[in-house]
Amino acid sequence: MRVWGILLVFFCWSCKEEKPPKEVSRGIYYWKSNFKLNASEKEILEKCKVEKLYIKAFDLDWDFVKKRAIPKASIRFEDSVSKKTALIPTIFITNQVIKQITDNELDTTTFFIKKHLESTFKGKPYNEIQFDCDWTISTREKYFSLLRLLKKRFADKHLSATIRLHQIKFAHKTGIPPVERGMLMFYNMSNWKKAQIKNSIYDLDAASQYLSTLDDYPLPLDLVMPIFRWAIVYRGEKFLTVINNLDSEILSKLNFLTQKENKYWVQEDTSAFGISLRKGDMIRVEEVPFEELLKGSRTLHNKISTQKLTFALYHLDQPNITFYGNEELSQIYASFE
Repeated sequence: MRVWGILLVFFCWSCKEEKPPKEVSRGIYYWKSNFKLNASEKEILEKCKVEKLYIKAFDLDWDFVKKRAIPKASIRFEDSVSKKTALIPTIFITNQVIKQITDNELDTTTFFIKKHLESTFKGKPYNEIQFDCDWTISTREKYFSLLRLLKKRFADKHLSATIRLHQIKFAHKTGIPPVERGMLMFYNMSNWKKAQIKNSIYDLDAASQYLSTLDDYPLPLDLVMPIFRWAIVYRGEKFLTVINNLDSEILSKLNFLTQKENKYWVQEDTSAFGISLRKGDMIRVEEVPFEELLKGSRTLHNKISTQKLTFALYHLDQPNITFYGNEELSQIYASFE
């Protein structure tokens, strides 16, 4: 009888611990100013069964001459989107806007944001708006005030905000944005301007130090992972420039470079990739191996406590599709489900 009692307790405990499967929607970001999809990009949306398209509506930056926030790189639509795909306009707000704007200007700025968004997305339905801003402790209160006013302006819409890893770990200092959901950006994990780091886009060892409190974050979280790549050029260990879509396959074939792991050193003065290079310059390639994306996806699946969420990739572009291929991109999506 005593054995049956122990087994009953164990059974009940097991039932209590078992979590229901997550309800996952698939999303992807579109981060170009001209919306026009080629055949490969349309195929990815269809084959990967992407349900949400996060489209950069515009950047909001500060004009020091006009002394006000202005839109830059506003989206222009030259193509339509399937009615099966939900559109989510995403607005990038620079920290300069939050630093320079006065409290008295916040409300008029939200009016301007709404007017410009309605102009760029005219005739296109959307239920959610996402705001992307890497706020700091010093800009937190003003940014959060802006979000509260935006909630009033967009009373009929859902509001979400991007969340960086450091804002998860130090939530007690950086605060929780007053929106309905957060989009955890699982990339840009280190300071890319530093020459000595391994990979600023994606480094699971670097990310691990930020994840201990992830399941306690009080805001429902969605997740976006990187499929972009670039190379960063340094001169005398000082940041020089970033070259998008430049990878190790290209650099390993060049005779004027010597390689050690993902770093390449220029052996002679030359011109390449549209820039002048000097002997001694260092190029660090930052790309994300397919296996590392799968590993990170599975780790976060267990860490994020949100049960109903969106799993997205950044971003929809032909070079990224070519680098991974349809099959690998499909497997990345499936790894979180």
